[in-house]
Amino acid sequence: MNALKFNWRTLVVILGIIFLLIYPLLGASSYMRHLFVLFFIWAIVAANWNLLMGYAGINSLGNIGFLAIGGYVSGILAKTFGLSPWLTIPIGGLTTCLLVTVFLGLPALRLSGIYIALLTLIFADSLPSILTQTREITGGAMGLHEIPPFFPGMTKTGAYYVSLTFFLVILYIVYRVIHSSSGLAFVALRDSENFAYCLGVNKFRERLKVFAIASFLTGIAGGVYVHALGDISPTTLGIEPFLLTIAMIELGGVGTFAGPILGAAVIVFGNEFLRLADTLRLTLLGALICLTILFFPGGLMQLVDQVERWVIRLLTKRRDLSKKE
Repeated sequence: MNALKFNWRTLVVILGIIFLLIYPLLGASSYMRHLFVLFFIWAIVAANWNLLMGYAGINSLGNIGFLAIGGYVSGILAKTFGLSPWLTIPIGGLTTCLLVTVFLGLPALRLSGIYIALLTLIFADSLPSILTQTREITGGAMGLHEIPPFFPGMTKTGAYYVSLTFFLVILYIVYRVIHSSSGLAFVALRDSENFAYCLGVNKFRERLKVFAIASFLTGIAGGVYVHALGDISPTTLGIEPFLLTIAMIELGGVGTFAGPILGAAVIVFGNEFLRLADTLRLTLLGALICLTILFFPGGLMQLVDQVERWVIRLLTKRRDLSKKE
């Protein structure tokens, strides 16, 4: 049974990566390549948000702020100072990591539950005001535009492949973190702090570590966002991106690696295609999310697991019948 699960899921991952690699070569439109770029970026954000909430059990509500900081820092350095995006993106990630660790990670050591959620929400909500007050640098309410691309003359196909590379690398890092000793420590602190202490888990170190990892990788995603799309504004910190990212995690499955990725695919592509429904768009998306959570509280990954168990039982019955014959 475990071998079947391993082979089935590994095969899906391999086929998915092959499809993503050849998709632009199959005649994909510029619009679809743009949607995939958005999917790559928001899947990274959702996966790292899930690392904080789903695995470490930290109720963070400020991860869109991490994206904005990384994006603005990288965009400003590239546009104003003429630095290469390949240099500004990691600088944006490191800046985000430093700010988040100092202003959220350290205070969060003394807080828990709803208080961490409020702290992170205040952190993200304060950013639009800061951006408005520093309009000479950040562009204010209008935002930054004409941000240099990854390389001169970049096309949508180029943006697609660069974003795909970051997508694969960062998700691999998240996967390795989840399946490392640190990932086990995050889960132990989430489920039972007292038990984690008995196992020798250092709450101070592990909480700072998860804030640093999630903020750095989300800041990197912010840099990819601005150089792939060419602009960023305070609307990125609006209520809609916030709610849609939360929906990605909840819809896919909190505390699962593949859940936020699957949720990001459904939300990004579903949200765009449902624009034809105009004002009913968010209503239809909300109905989909409510129905999914109602029947599958564990998200779409719970549905996948149930289908997998059903297939395994069916194959087992057929094998037993063939042996009897």
